[in-house]
Amino acid sequence: MSNQNSNHSNKLLETLPLLPPQGMSRARDILPYLPFGRTTLHEWSKDGRFPASVKLSTTMVAWRNCEVIEWLETQSLEPSNNQEVANESIN
Repeated sequence: MSNQNSNHSNKLLETLPLLPPQGMSRARDILPYLPFGRTTLHEWSKDGRFPASVKLSTTMVAWRNCEVIEWLETQSLEPSNNQEVANESIN
C-alpha cells in the first residue's frame, strides 16, 4: 500500500511546476513539495530542521526558494528514518 502512496506522490510532483531557484515563496507555494503540513513547516523552520523563514511583515513570512530546493535535494539523498522503521517492523 505504501508503494501506491509513493506512486501517487510521484505523479503529483510530476504535475507541479518547478519551484524557481531564485526568489521567495510563501507556505502555500512550497507545501505541495513537502512531505508534511503547515504546522510542521513552521516548527521545523524555527528549530533548524528546515530552512528558516524570512519575515516580510508582521503577518507574512516566506522561504528562499534556493534553500528549500537544497533541503529537498538533501532529503531525497538521505534514507528516510520512517522507511527504516517500517522495514524493521516487517522483518
